[in-house]
Amino acid sequence: MKPSLFFYQDLLPLTPVQMVEEQKDIDDKNLVQRIINAYCQSTTKMKDAGGPIWDQIASKTQDLHDSLCSGDVPAVTEFLRFPHRSNLLYGFEMVFDEYSKAAADNPGIAALQAQWTHDNLVRLAETMGAVPVYLPEVDFQERMWEPEQLLSAIEQTAGFAVQFPNTIPNEHGIPTSRGVISHRAVQAMYQAWRLSQLRVFANGGKAVVIGAGLGRTAWFASLFGLNDYTIVDLPMANVAQAYFLGRALGEDRVVLHGESDGNGPRVRIETPAWFHASEGQYDIAINNDSMVEIGVEAVEAYWQQLAIRSDIFISMNHEAQSFRIADISNRLGNDVPVLRSLHPLRKGYVEEIFFFNKI
Repeated sequence: MKPSLFFYQDLLPLTPVQMVEEQKDIDDKNLVQRIINAYCQSTTKMKDAGGPIWDQIASKTQDLHDSLCSGDVPAVTEFLRFPHRSNLLYGFEMVFDEYSKAAADNPGIAALQAQWTHDNLVRLAETMGAVPVYLPEVDFQERMWEPEQLLSAIEQTAGFAVQFPNTIPNEHGIPTSRGVISHRAVQAMYQAWRLSQLRVFANGGKAVVIGAGLGRTAWFASLFGLNDYTIVDLPMANVAQAYFLGRALGEDRVVLHGESDGNGPRVRIETPAWFHASEGQYDIAINNDSMVEIGVEAVEAYWQQLAIRSDIFISMNHEAQSFRIADISNRLGNDVPVLRSLHPLRKGYVEEIFFFNKI
């Protein structure tokens, strides 16, 4: 029997499915030009694509790389507005060319995405304390698991209204009054909530994320009041992050490679080369679902930097590769206090909180 991704597969109410529609009249000309400029500057400093897995993924985006390097604004605009027609998001989001074609032929794929989202949403609400945790030992409990009920409970607990920006056409998820919700978005909200919780154990809320996917966690972190936020990722991922956050947060809140910080709340989007060459200090660092896929030498290099440049490091990774994040401390001869638990939303994932400020 194939293992399930779900915690509550047989208990969930009927999950509705909706696909994000294409948006009209998007004013993104300036943002696209900034993205092109940042990419052209940052790629000259990259030595590799991030390890064997990401070398392979990079080969799938050669067409976009060529368009960015040639400054082809119309072509880049097309890639960014309609990522389901290319492989821009391949490796960190569910919407790319192969997926979209498969989902168009098989409605079961979209239904699975929506059900996974629904399951994650219940687990998020439980973990945040927004709804009581379901007890499988008894059967008399009321389950307030309709999506709108869950969102209302989460908002009441968080203390603010939640919105899910829908910038990716053909993404499948749950239709709600706050936008279509995908499972990646729910997981990103959990990460932002965890960051907000740990502020009290650090010197503040200045955050850095190593490997940020689409950048959704930065969006939710801003709702939790984390407004000094740095993303470190590969240049092609930076392209997707810059476009999503430029659309979701607003251009004035996004700082790209080669640009000055300015004043006020912002998300800086940078490359690994920039991070290792800089000396910035952070209160909280986080990595989700990527460090075990970039090679142990690269992880050790990040670890050594984070150990002296951050108070707390959160790792949310699986252990199905050749090494575990849990082993890095011993490999480098560090004795770092750590809290380890299973990830509350993702089966097979481990959450570890390393307290560098205690060594």
